[in-house]
Amino acid sequence: MRRLFTILFCIISSFLFAQDGLEGVIVERYYTSTEADNAGKLISGDLPAGSVTYRIYVDLKPGFRFQAAYGSPEHELFIESTAPIFNHADAGTTNGHIFPERAIKKDVGLLDSWLSVGGASENHWGVLLSNDSLAHDASVTFQEGFFLNKSKGNKYTLRERNGLYRVGESPFPTFFQIDSSLMVLGSAIKGNKFSVKNGAWAAMGKGSVGIDSLTTNTVLIAQITTAGDLKFELNLLIGAPNGTSQKYVAKNPTFGEWVHPDLIFDSTKKKSKKKKNKSKKRK
Repeated sequence: MRRLFTILFCIISSFLFAQDGLEGVIVERYYTSTEADNAGKLISGDLPAGSVTYRIYVDLKPGFRFQAAYGSPEHELFIESTAPIFNHADAGTTNGHIFPERAIKKDVGLLDSWLSVGGASENHWGVLLSNDSLAHDASVTFQEGFFLNKSKGNKYTLRERNGLYRVGESPFPTFFQIDSSLMVLGSAIKGNKFSVKNGAWAAMGKGSVGIDSLTTNTVLIAQITTAGDLKFELNLLIGAPNGTSQKYVAKNPTFGEWVHPDLIFDSTKKKSKKKKNKSKKRK
């Protein structure tokens, strides 16, 4: 009996003292397009002036890893806009990892919409513009006349800081049962909602960390460009340093699931300047 109580105490203690690994979700207004950026629309497809490119980053505590973004019958994952999601007609892809570097240099190829587990092209990781303190990647040159706007809240144009960090090979996602949903992010497809109710995109193995894994540890998981308002609800699987995994859901948590306010986003609502609510776990 004493042994049973000891085991139960250890299990309960592990729940009480488990450290939540999710700091939050960062939605970066990466770029806002202008009329000049639509000059190549015969090749790129129409990109209305004022379209915003959003980058969605998972902000983790050091030592934690992004393992998957998922949807289930109980917890739908969705990303939707009031206008069509922009997909580059010529170079568009559903996967940031395989986006070719040559396409970055072509009109507005850099603004294509896709999913990721850290990569922003075949040779680059995605990094927050605020953390992109290195000199502009000299190997990335843009076509003349494009990317001259300074996006809201950013001090630099993409010609000065592009949110790309060169590596030999970027991390790649594995897709599970989301092929039909991915069509909305395919080349030249017109759609406004990506929804997953029984599938995921994942970083296999131990999971993925940010280039800045020892400090802010931010992992890029999606890039969406649209002229409309953006909303999403995310569910995440996060790997802990002890080898366990933590489930975070947008709402309605069940036993063993965490919730975090940043998992729900609406671009029409101003974010409170008050201190963020800490992740909460359903006991």
